[in-house]
Amino acid sequence: MLNRILSEKDCAECRLCCNFYKHEIWEAPIVGDEICYDENGLYFCPELGENGCKLGNDKPFDCKLWPFRVMKFGEAVVVALSPLCKKVNEKPLSELAEFVHDEEFEEKVKARVSEFPAQVMDYAEGYAILRVLG
Repeated sequence: MLNRILSEKDCAECRLCCNFYKHEIWEAPIVGDEICYDENGLYFCPELGENGCKLGNDKPFDCKLWPFRVMKFGEAVVVALSPLCKKVNEKPLSELAEFVHDEEFEEKVKARVSEFPAQVMDYAEGYAILRVLG
């Protein structure tokens, strides 16, 4: 879904979205039954390989959507941009807003929100809101 704005190569080289400290575990997609931390307190996704994600197109929805996040902002559901993904944040906000205003993108996000409303997290400060979903 994101290949229009982010290359697989850039993702594979960065890996930022595939590891989490304990206080960030709310960001981790659910890919297994167990969460194990290394000696530094980092959790690495078990599907992370040397060349990036081993799941390819079968990765969890949150991974396909990253660095965009679906969040509750008051009564509204919004699509926001994580400040952590350097490659995507280098792009003009107008280009990113255009991407999240795509009809296919909107349909996929709305279907996910409808099916899993409990997975829509509260707004986190520092995330740029790019779209309010109707």
